[in-house]
Formats: sequence, structure tokens, C-alpha cells
Amino acid sequence: MRLSRELLFNSDTLKLELLLTPLNRLGLKIEGSELEAPMRAALADLARVHIAKLHPHFYISTGYGAVAGTTSVALGFYDCNALLRELNRDHRGFEYNYEERIDLVRHELGHVFSYAYKLYRRDDFRDIFNVQGNYFRTYPDTDSYIEHVNPWSRDYVNPSGDHYAQKHPDEDFAETFTVWLRPRHNWRRIYRDFPGALRKLEFVDALVKELRRQEPLVDQSPNPYEPLDSYRETLAHFLHAHNTRLYRQRATGYLDPDLKTLFLRPPAYRGSRRRELDYVRADGLLRKHKRSIVAQVSRWVGVEEFVVRDFIDKCLLRAHALDLWVRKDERDKKLLEFTSYVSYHCALFAINETFSSPQV
Repeated sequence: MRLSRELLFNSDTLKLELLLTPLNRLGLKIEGSELEAPMRAALADLARVHIAKLHPHFYISTGYGAVAGTTSVALGFYDCNALLRELNRDHRGFEYNYEERIDLVRHELGHVFSYAYKLYRRDDFRDIFNVQGNYFRTYPDTDSYIEHVNPWSRDYVNPSGDHYAQKHPDEDFAETFTVWLRPRHNWRRIYRDFPGALRKLEFVDALVKELRRQEPLVDQSPNPYEPLDSYRETLAHFLHAHNTRLYRQRATGYLDPDLKTLFLRPPAYRGSRRRELDYVRADGLLRKHKRSIVAQVSRWVGVEEFVVRDFIDKCLLRAHALDLWVRKDERDKKLLEFTSYVSYHCALFAINETFSSPQV
């Protein structure tokens, strides 16, 4: 990697920027992320066992989960890429490997299967999974089940080692479905000495054979609950990462404070009047004039065009992530200020091979 990009996009800079970005501005998508492969692997498992009519809808949220009573599945945003996984591990203390991510999706597909065919209404299901009362209203709000776990019980599967199946019948079924769905997994041999768990696995096996070619009993339209784009809190707030000093000390391409000084935070508008009538997005304005700014700065400062382009690319990314704006009647003024700002930092790079002034 060339030096200009290394300085602007080093890992500590990127981590600091991520931490200070609102969750709904992270710009994450399942397609092309590290969530896509585990999701597709779990869906391939569904196809392998001929569950043909179930079509779950996946979306990104603050954690893994299935929306109760629907076929919508939330995936944890913190598994979208390596940097987010590292930050999650550093500040929340856990990180899922690839196989664990597949199992998480299998687990959620177990929920979806049970909701799609309303298994909780079946007498045999309620008997085998010991359903008492309303299936959804009896779900605990906390993980206090841990206090009552029986680690020696032979009535539950335990694929993750956390006895999660003992939390509630909903989780018991999803964990059992996870074990049953794993490819090349001889669950009959593994659980031969666990009569209660084996009975549940055999029940899942029979259920799937009965229902896999039937139409689900619920509408399969997307029904996301709390998608990531509904969260305005920063990643640092979500992860409880209150001290970012170490990242700041190592960041060599951190430009957020400068960009917030140059441009405006989202203007607040009431009623039907749209802010686009009086303002333009900063990243859109800069992108429109990028080519001319690159040429001017390169010519007068005496640096390679790719250096200027790299610096502007960083500004574009951060202006978009921070949702920065410019008044329409100040566009020329802001373009002049921005060109001066870029020239200053590129001149520093030409002299010292750094974009930042030395700290005194």
C-alpha cells in the first residue's frame, strides 16, 4: 500500500472513525460483507434438507435474532468485517468465528421454522418442549436462566456450551434445530446417551419431513424490527468504549474535527420543507469538484495527483459518514476553504511525508 493511503487508512484511524460514527451511518450491507458467507451456508443447509417453501428475510441489526412470529432474521452488524469484530472483542469481550456465525444463523432459522408453521400451537410440540402458557409472553426479558441451569441435564442439546436451550422452549427448539441441521453431524450417535435431547432431535426430524414442502402459515414479507439504520447512537456508545485515547494517539489520518469545522451538521427542518432546498450534502459537493481540486492542488503544491486524490477520498468518506452539509449560498466559499485545507495537508506530506502537523 502506498504511503498516503497507509497514513490515511491505517487500522487505528479506521477504528477511531468507526467508534465515532453513528450506527445508522456505518453504511453496512449484508452483500459483500463477512455476514454473507455464513448466511448462505445456513441457507444451503435448508436446501439440503429440502425445506423448500421457507424464504427468510435477512437484515442487519445490533444483534442476532428472529422477529417473533415472522420469517425475518436480524444479523449482528459487528460481524460485518474484521475491524468491527476486533472492536467488539476489545470492548464487549467476545468474537464469533466462522463456524459459530453459521450456527448463529442456523439457530435463527430454527426460530423462523417454528414461527412459519406456528409449531407452538401443536399439542405434540408443546408436550415435547414443555411449553407452558403463551409461547411469546412467557419469554424471559433477561438471561437470569443461567442461575437455574442444570449442567448435567440430558434433556437438552448444548451446541454452544452455554446451556442456552434451557432458557425457554423457543430457544430449546432453535438449539435443537441447529444441531439437527448441521451437515455430516451424527446427532443420533452423539446424543444416544441423552434420551430427552434425542427425543427432541427425532421430533425435529419428523417435523421437517412433514412440513418441508408445505406453505408457511404466516406472511413471509420482510418485517424487520429495529434495523441498524434506526439507531443514531455512535458505535462507541453501543460498545461502551468510553476511552478512545489510545486510538487517537496512533491515528495518522483522523480528519473528523476539521471536517466538522469546515461543514455543517444536519440542518433541522420542521414541516414539509426539505433541507435540500437550502443545503447540499458536503460529500456530493466535493465529489462533483474533486477532479479540478486534485489538478489544482497537485500543480501548485507539487505532489503527485494520487496523494491529493487519496486525501480527498478520505474526506468524502468521512463527510458522508458524519452526514455533513453545506449551505447552497456558501458553496463557492466552502470549496475555496476546502481546497486550501487540502493544499495545506498535502504540502505537509510533500515536506514531511505526513498529513499532520508535528505535535508540540
